Amino acid sequence: MLPSKWSNLERQRPRLRWAKWGTLAGLALTVLGVVGVGSWGFGVLVMAASIIWGAVQLK
Repeated sequence: MLPSKWSNLERQRPRLRWAKWGTLAGLALTVLGVVGVGSWGFGVLVMAASIIWGAVQLK
């Protein structure tokens, strides 16, 4: 799923953990929204924001 390099990066930059958990939460919300529980749009928004947050933290 995530490369092993990601674990080292998480130790060096703890904020990346938020990006990983946000992406997983966004994915779960999206899947639940597609099934009919909640809003899939909000899930996509959370997932995209977490990915952008992670990309910014890597720079």
